[in-house]
Amino acid sequence: MTDRSDRPKLDLASDLGQLSDEDLMLRYAEGQAAAFDVLVLRHRRRIYSFLLRRVRNPDRAEELLSDVFLKLHRAAPRYTPEARFTTYLYTIAYRASLNAQSRQRNRLDQGVGGLNELDSVRSCAPAAGAPSPDRALRSQRAVARLDHELAQLPEGQQAAFILYYREGLSCAEAAECLGISPAEVKGRLAYARKLLRERMSGFLDAGGIDLS
Repeated sequence: MTDRSDRPKLDLASDLGQLSDEDLMLRYAEGQAAAFDVLVLRHRRRIYSFLLRRVRNPDRAEELLSDVFLKLHRAAPRYTPEARFTTYLYTIAYRASLNAQSRQRNRLDQGVGGLNELDSVRSCAPAAGAPSPDRALRSQRAVARLDHELAQLPEGQQAAFILYYREGLSCAEAAECLGISPAEVKGRLAYARKLLRERMSGFLDAGGIDLS
């Protein structure tokens, strides 16, 4: 590993933007404040999206986002790149959301957030070409229905599902965030898929039109 003192000092955001997350975190720990700004700009949107799905309240998600990056700032002196930075950051975000849910379990907002349809939930890329109005309507309703059903899953299954399918973490990375084994993550995913398919079967059989 290259000695930290041998690395050239970079200050411009355009220069720092070429570095990996792990290197940026190390540079921030050494005193390069601009490195932290790059990390925030690079990850704030996805972390906010993750938190919003967890707490289901935009204002609360914004508060937690600030809390997550404050915790990241405080952890900088102790940071070592033993795992992917994104796994490290999602672990902080997941724990922050758990604490928020524990404190406000009876006051969670029940609005929908916008997960993809079950069969394509891991891909966030839109389909090629503009969808027909009928297809767009079915897709919107499927999104809302899946989001509603996901919110009803047990905590463990819900967290594993979001981290793996929506955020794109591997089973090993999700396991590290959740503090369980990869095998347990796979088990939770299988159970979550089974429940979601059962709960959405009638809706999907009907073509995704009738939500009643």
